[in-house]
Amino acid sequence: MAQPLKKKEVKQKPTLASFKEKMGLTSMKASSADKELEWLLMPQAFKDVLKLPGIPQGYITTIMGHQGTGKSTLINHAIVAAQKQGLIPVIYDTENNFDFTYARSMGMEAEPIYGDIVDEETGEVRQGIVEYEGNFIYFNNKRLAERYGIHDHLKGVDLAKPRKDAVLEDIAYSIRELLEAQDNGDICAGFLFIWDSVGSIISQKSLNSKVGNHMFDAASISEAFTDLLNNKIPSSRKASEPYTNTMIVVNKVWMDSMTNPVGPPSIKQKGGNTFGYAQRLCILMGGQLGPSVKILTAVSKGLTYQYATQTKIRVLKNQLPAPFTLSYSGEIVATPTGFISADKDTLDQYRKEHANEFLKKLNEIAESSEAVLNTDDITFSEEEQL
Repeated sequence: MAQPLKKKEVKQKPTLASFKEKMGLTSMKASSADKELEWLLMPQAFKDVLKLPGIPQGYITTIMGHQGTGKSTLINHAIVAAQKQGLIPVIYDTENNFDFTYARSMGMEAEPIYGDIVDEETGEVRQGIVEYEGNFIYFNNKRLAERYGIHDHLKGVDLAKPRKDAVLEDIAYSIRELLEAQDNGDICAGFLFIWDSVGSIISQKSLNSKVGNHMFDAASISEAFTDLLNNKIPSSRKASEPYTNTMIVVNKVWMDSMTNPVGPPSIKQKGGNTFGYAQRLCILMGGQLGPSVKILTAVSKGLTYQYATQTKIRVLKNQLPAPFTLSYSGEIVATPTGFISADKDTLDQYRKEHANEFLKKLNEIAESSEAVLNTDDITFSEEEQL
């Protein structure tokens, strides 16, 4: 009697899904998906010119420009937006030029603390603002050295005698310290890290050598910040991360006349290319060869008060997700209370609303000349600075 044929068992081929499950790749806590893109919301004038809602959160944004082109105004808007949106601004002011009065006039929450101020020459004691407190963290060079001057970042050891000078590695060390506090649950909010500015502080190696060296500093920036810029900060965009962290840097600039010897020099970022490679958005304030701004003034009886600066603004680099990938440019006006549009109607309205303020400033200037002014005496002019 013939035996029935047995059916050959067909072994199923392994699938990618089964392999992922076997390797534990389907149960990983770190997400591959980004959160929905959020913004540090900027004023309407910024939105109208650049067609962006503001500064993207979770990315590295750089601001470039010559002196007096509105960079501080943009930084202050970002700080105010961060505070309103529940983030903690961390300000690294290595130019030692942060103006709390200006920032507060734009809406920054910073409470002045009064105390005794001693004149070092005369010994006279007077009452004045000795500190600002609020939802922010502030470092200048002296504070960085006071907090982190015990560290020798090159040797990875603590110094027996703390250094008195801050170095750029202190900033990276500080950011890591704050991110660790966030991971440990000691801080329950996202950060906005602001550095003003790259190129204004030397490295540990330059300090140790007692001779400033731009190559030392550029290499030190790369070593100290690469992981922060390409990993720590951008990874906070992932859906599995509870807080989103953002970094904005003002980059000092220099003019490169060698790349194109027969043409005009091009604008370059100081401190090497580390931030240039990491930036997803780069905003240029003013022109490339110079400030290229208009100084707007109120004039009366030979007295002049500068009330605003009209400046160019444009995106030099944009690698944001669609549909925000287009780059635009235009002009914007930086006033003591922030950006406004550069169109004639907006400027006329601003002048009308602030006429009494202009009059007060002009009268303060006129104290020595004993001139008597009123709003009818005021005319408006502009001076172009190339």
